[in-house]
Amino acid sequence: MHKNGWQLIRCFPPGATLGEFWPGAADRSEYSTQPMKYIQLPRLLVATAACAVVGATAVPAQRLGPPPKRPKAESVADTNSAKQYLDYATAVFEKDPQASAAAFYWAARIDPTSAAALYGRSMALTLTNRTLIANVWAGTSRRRDSKEQRAVDSLRLQALMIDPFLYSGLGIRLMKGALSQEAPGGDELQMQYAFDSMLQGADPYTRGIVSYSQGNFKRALQYFAEAMKSAKDKAGYRIERARIFAITSAPDSAIAEFNLALDELRKRDKKDLVVLYNSKALLEHSIGTLHERSQQLAAAKEAYGKALQEDLSYYPAHLRLGLLAVDAGDTITALSELDLAASIAVDEPQVHLIYGYALSRFEKYADAIRALNKAITLEPYYSRPYEILAGTLEKTGDRAGAAAAYGNFLAYSNQNDPGRALATQKRAALGKFLELELKP
Repeated sequence: MHKNGWQLIRCFPPGATLGEFWPGAADRSEYSTQPMKYIQLPRLLVATAACAVVGATAVPAQRLGPPPKRPKAESVADTNSAKQYLDYATAVFEKDPQASAAAFYWAARIDPTSAAALYGRSMALTLTNRTLIANVWAGTSRRRDSKEQRAVDSLRLQALMIDPFLYSGLGIRLMKGALSQEAPGGDELQMQYAFDSMLQGADPYTRGIVSYSQGNFKRALQYFAEAMKSAKDKAGYRIERARIFAITSAPDSAIAEFNLALDELRKRDKKDLVVLYNSKALLEHSIGTLHERSQQLAAAKEAYGKALQEDLSYYPAHLRLGLLAVDAGDTITALSELDLAASIAVDEPQVHLIYGYALSRFEKYADAIRALNKAITLEPYYSRPYEILAGTLEKTGDRAGAAAAYGNFLAYSNQNDPGRALATQKRAALGKFLELELKP
């Protein structure tokens, strides 16, 4: 506990790593390498909640499509744990990509801030579709466009909008899974031999992807540089290199590569194919992230502004600008930017949660309650909005509403959530107070 009696919570870190925005790190997957930034909040606002279970009827999340069946109970012990769904999805990725995609789906429902869940689902869905697998082997410049391809690209974009430097080792597993589908029935040794044989004749880009997936970043950088030498369009390779530099704490090199990629993309004909998840707005967002990590806040704001010049609908830039203003205590700018983000990202519960949190922090409780209820309506399985709503309702004197919100937080939070103990205490105390109020 902070010496002033205010609890420190993880605040939306540079790079929009939304999955680390709230407490609960014990149940977060280890996908991000970004350092956390902390801000102070009054204890009641982070009081992690409990409450009488007020059942919320789950409305299918529009952003993810129709819900698949959940994995069986023996596969996921805590059905409120996004991490357990992620672990299961990763474990069955090659063997049962359909089940893997379903588990990634539920991880993303339970924790909409999980970039790993969105990216993993895009990869698992690719492995269930022969046309999408063919596109993997064909490469960006020769792949066939389709509704399915755009859907998986959109998932990858959503993941990178949350965490521009998300690391995942699923690339090599996708390749191995695709090979096993071409020769079903082979044992592990045969599959490894087939993969090694394929890799011997592979182009530098494919070798780079494999090295990246294995965590051999130095070699991956070399392969991407080699691939770039003979390529007419070098932007894609520069973006891959930039993301590796960002992951390996070489921000100056990362920014240089991103800027070179942006220069090339701006010179291209508008009709030229650029994959959705390598948009210019996302690259400017990435540069802003790197500046923000280095505490170069003026440069970060400039980059986020450039992202909006590229795409006015790119809400993560508004989100970052808003949160920088929150941290600076600039109420007008903060709420203006976050309101714009929420107006654009109408189906993103985590955006409405953040907006609600900011409104609550600046004591605009009625608006905060509306924003938090919007987040809950969009995703009833997401526990964090109930927690922040409970603290906000307490501040307004609505003890019954706060008790109910704490109950929903307990109903939907995972068993390792560090807020459960305090939420249980809060709910019990509110319950006793309400009993006294009802006595004649």
